[in-house]
Amino acid sequence: MAAERMPDFNEIDSLIGNLGKLEKSFSKITSEYDLHEKELREECAEALKRQSAHFLDEIPVEELKNSKAGIRTGLLEDAGYHTLYDLYKASDWKLQNIEGIGEKQVASIRGILTEFLVRLSARARIRLTMDQDDVQSRKLIHRICKFRKIEQIRREAEPITDEVTVNIRALTESVPIRSRLHWIFSFGNTKKETLRAVSEILTYCRSAQYNLVRNLVSRYGEALQMNADEALEDFKKNSASYYAIIERITGTGAQPELLYSSISSELAGQINAFPLNLRGFKGDLRAYQEFGAKYILTMKRVLLGDEMGLGKTIQAIAAMAHLYREQAGGWFLVVCPASVMINWCREIQKFSDIPVNLLHGPLHTDAFVCWRELGGVAVTNYESMGKIVDDINGQMSLSMLVIDEAHYIKNPEAKRTQYIHMLEDESERILLMTGTPLENRVGEMCELIGFVRPDLAETVRANAGMRHVPQFKEMLAPVYLRRQRDMVLEELPPITEQEEWCEMTAEDRVEYGAQVLAGSFPGMRRVSFLQKDMGTSSKAARLAELCEQAEDEGRKVIVYSFFRDTIRKVCDHLGDRVVGSITGSTPAIERQDLVDRFSDGPDGSVLVCQVQSGGTGLNIQAAAVVIFCEPQIKPSLTWQAISRAYRMGQVQNVLVCHLLCQDTADEAVRGILSAKEAEFDLFAQDSAMAEAADGLADQEWIRQVVERERKKYLPAVVT
Repeated sequence: MAAERMPDFNEIDSLIGNLGKLEKSFSKITSEYDLHEKELREECAEALKRQSAHFLDEIPVEELKNSKAGIRTGLLEDAGYHTLYDLYKASDWKLQNIEGIGEKQVASIRGILTEFLVRLSARARIRLTMDQDDVQSRKLIHRICKFRKIEQIRREAEPITDEVTVNIRALTESVPIRSRLHWIFSFGNTKKETLRAVSEILTYCRSAQYNLVRNLVSRYGEALQMNADEALEDFKKNSASYYAIIERITGTGAQPELLYSSISSELAGQINAFPLNLRGFKGDLRAYQEFGAKYILTMKRVLLGDEMGLGKTIQAIAAMAHLYREQAGGWFLVVCPASVMINWCREIQKFSDIPVNLLHGPLHTDAFVCWRELGGVAVTNYESMGKIVDDINGQMSLSMLVIDEAHYIKNPEAKRTQYIHMLEDESERILLMTGTPLENRVGEMCELIGFVRPDLAETVRANAGMRHVPQFKEMLAPVYLRRQRDMVLEELPPITEQEEWCEMTAEDRVEYGAQVLAGSFPGMRRVSFLQKDMGTSSKAARLAELCEQAEDEGRKVIVYSFFRDTIRKVCDHLGDRVVGSITGSTPAIERQDLVDRFSDGPDGSVLVCQVQSGGTGLNIQAAAVVIFCEPQIKPSLTWQAISRAYRMGQVQNVLVCHLLCQDTADEAVRGILSAKEAEFDLFAQDSAMAEAADGLADQEWIRQVVERERKKYLPAVVT
């Protein structure tokens, strides 16, 4: 019998040592997490104090008399310190230089200011900026970025931490012979056991788990070494996650009653108690989004009507990720407009580990077969439902049916609505999503509610007359959840709207007068974009100036128009600034590609969109300037378009410019919209049906506008 070949014990020691170091490094991912969280919490607390300091400007120095610390406030005021903020900004030595103010009094002042700041920080909210002079904010962004990466790595590492520890320690302790001398004086069985143990170590070092552990350790090291510039780039793209982390770490955020809207405390408690499993979810949820996901899962069949930009898609994905993890699989179907199919697929891949199949195009059949056999999420559009509904109806059981832009199925006579209704018994959970119920009438809203809760539809219909009172909202609570942007996103930068009134050129007047003479309301709406030569257009000139200013300020621009001919002329006029245009005929894949090119483009880049297409389903928060070539006749179209840029994730102030010409239909349309603004806000807040808003576009109003313009311009045209 041949003697066992002696192994290289230097290599064995190195192998075992490296495995031990790997296990130790891997364990740090979870063991050091609490330390990282503590450091971030402390830094956020300091940021809250700093950012709440301006509240001290509202408190006069006289308030120090109430402290009974013997502080001579008169001396402070004589020295020019009138508010507590003045004292906060002053250095100790400056205060001590005031005659009659000593070291003890300065210490008392600092103690009182600290106490005020602690109390004031309870109502403050952290605002992150990338301004060069805001060093503290940039430092906090850097800290949060590291924590964000570390937290994601920990999520991936945590489920296997114990198993990895057991495996590696068992392997490193399983080698009985660790030296040449020991080998020489050992028996055959011990030698065989040593060789077998070394072989198992080598096998493990080629395993998927070993490679995963090495990858996680490597990423953890990179996260710790991430530099400030990388953090700023990450913040630009994922600022919503930063605020979600701040909200969770500091315990600040919107008040509970704003998260729950009109939901009773009893029902809210039931929803909050739902054990949401986020192990398969890769994002960071805000408090209101977490409640939304729990609401979807608890109530099972609901209409989520959060205002645009609040992350309805993320809430849906979180709910699906919970079900997919809890059920160890499942089948989910997302039906949405063609323009956002690609975005849905990308978001699901980004924020979950659920397999995704796009049921669209030439590979539609193959994708459906794959989905039916393996599960996961299938994403399709309304137009493709006819191809798949028979293969699902009575054939498959869905974990969740998600209907995005659910107002598309408000008409019960439409084929797409009928297809969707064929699947209502195939899914235990149904989620309707729409941020624009404003467009609906009462009957249409009841159609949507009737789809998910037919038992409530008639009650809602019967009480529609009281839709502006709290009791109506409470009636909807089990089926309808809506939150507004200003309720839950306190950190959004300000939005500024301004009217850019342009004085018509001679060419503008000639072309506009011709449209007035013809009685063409659409032509009148295109004032200043009617002529072929945009060099003679007052609006085009102002548009170019605004785009130049945007480039100088490091901003990107979205330009909106209702009219394709205007879009074409704008693209030609702005030239190389334009990365592309999106109209109703732009394919879904190309739309997302244009948005990506725009987001990655240089400052001053312009994306030109038809307002009906660029205002639905696209996330364009890379833009900080929004320009309308003409006023829209529906408030909802305008707000939808603005919301593409002014949404969760926006880190810049947003400027909205309306290009307008005096003494034209622009003035008439803008005037009517201003008069209806209060009604529009009421409808949006109450999620009620905007019957008055629909009246903006009725033929009588248009006829009156045309007639007024003809009376103004007809004499000039005749002469």
